[in-house]
Amino acid sequence: MESKIRPIALAAVFALFLWIDFRLTLFLVGVQPLGIDFLAIWGGARIALEHPDRLYDFAAVTHSQQWLLGEGSKVRPFVYPPSTALLFAPFALAGFWAAYAGFVLLTGALYFAAARRISRGIAPLALLALAPPVVLSALAGQLSFLIGGLVLLAFVFRDRPVATGVLLGIAAAIKPQLLVLFPLALALEGRWRALAAAFATGGLVCLASLATFGLGAWMDWFAALPRFARLVADDERLLVNVITPIGALVRADVEGPALMAAQAVCVLAGAALVWWTFARPSTPGQRLVALIGGGLLITPYAMSYELAVIAPAVAALAVPTSDSRWLYYLLALLLLSLMLPGLVALLGLLVCVLAPGSLGGSERPQLGEREA
Repeated sequence: MESKIRPIALAAVFALFLWIDFRLTLFLVGVQPLGIDFLAIWGGARIALEHPDRLYDFAAVTHSQQWLLGEGSKVRPFVYPPSTALLFAPFALAGFWAAYAGFVLLTGALYFAAARRISRGIAPLALLALAPPVVLSALAGQLSFLIGGLVLLAFVFRDRPVATGVLLGIAAAIKPQLLVLFPLALALEGRWRALAAAFATGGLVCLASLATFGLGAWMDWFAALPRFARLVADDERLLVNVITPIGALVRADVEGPALMAAQAVCVLAGAALVWWTFARPSTPGQRLVALIGGGLLITPYAMSYELAVIAPAVAALAVPTSDSRWLYYLLALLLLSLMLPGLVALLGLLVCVLAPGSLGGSERPQLGEREA
């Protein structure tokens, strides 16, 4: 009986995702241009190449996007470190539409190639392609494909410590807030060569950006971080899509010592999540969920498209050959529908994928897993 229910349930999720994707696409196309988030990255990288002293000038970066968004658009700064601007410089040399198309195709290929390494058959990849956060990331031109592909491949290549470190170092140089716990993760596994390679890679990228844009760009970035936080905190439309605990508390008007105490609790929770997963046998997908999930618990603000980073693990788990926890993984898949508040979806995904019984159990290693 159970073997008959599973394919019907997965087919229902497939149909649900199609319906949500159709509605989501119609809505986004009606209210904003394609690639709107990539536009800020592309515009920031172009400014960094021409006027690095203006990279964190919110007005200048916003003005660089008005050819597409029109006059009077809301403030749209470049929020990433100078190392990200350096890595995206090749895209800045092309026109926006060519750069956007190339970015989505290249990072999407990396993302699905990494997902293929932990998936059994084509069904998980089809579900992954239709997962609403994945579609949202492609339409907006977000970095989720790039970060997800890099981190997942890093955990797949367990017998290649240097490759693991290089991939994690690049990912951390692009979006450090999501990878803040990777040193703890590698230390728990005793993977010191990978840790050294990650620090060396990240350090080289940062030094290269320092040589290219100067120390002032890094100083400007650090000085701009509080302004970024205020922009999000003051924009109710952005806060609605925030999936982090701190973002939810800010939306609930929690501030002062109470907010600081909550931040400390979130740091401990994120570290505990990574410890729970990396200190015992786990699959590459589960390590991806723990590392990124822990980062999301700690970082003040992250939006619903970040769920695309961990979606490959969820899709791979939801299409098992035989797994007694398949209902948990099916629920995790449903949480990718974006139909529930983001924080609820994030916490639900972490529980379903990493709960006791899902780690160190009888589940055989997923395709592509290699032991060190």
